[in-house]
Amino acid sequence: MKTRRTVTRALATGACAVGLVAALQGQAWAGQVSIDAYGDAGYATFNADPDGSIPGDSIRACDTSADGWAVEAALDYPPFDGKPERTTNTRGHAAGYCTPWKTGDLDEDTTYRLYVSTVKGTTYGPAYYINVHA
Repeated sequence: MKTRRTVTRALATGACAVGLVAALQGQAWAGQVSIDAYGDAGYATFNADPDGSIPGDSIRACDTSADGWAVEAALDYPPFDGKPERTTNTRGHAAGYCTPWKTGDLDEDTTYRLYVSTVKGTTYGPAYYINVHA
């Protein structure tokens, strides 16, 4: 009897944990989401909804390291062909620079991919992405 109760508690705890993780993942898509570039060079940010002076459906790139590499933010639309429809980068600017927000209307309830990469001239460093939701 004690074993059955222990198994039931373990299963209930596991189900609650899975539910919590699923709920948190859904909430992470709303609002503003950032992803770091390789080597702490900077980051890319996606802003889903207007917030004060920040427009909705917008991206920007920020360079935080004086390493000679710029940071590029790119937004790829479904079906995710690897050819981003919206990009912005910090080329030609010193470390500490963030691009203006680059915006345009996106379909609501759609998942997009936000990429971040380091770039020097025509050479790209590693790229990372996260899914974002408009």
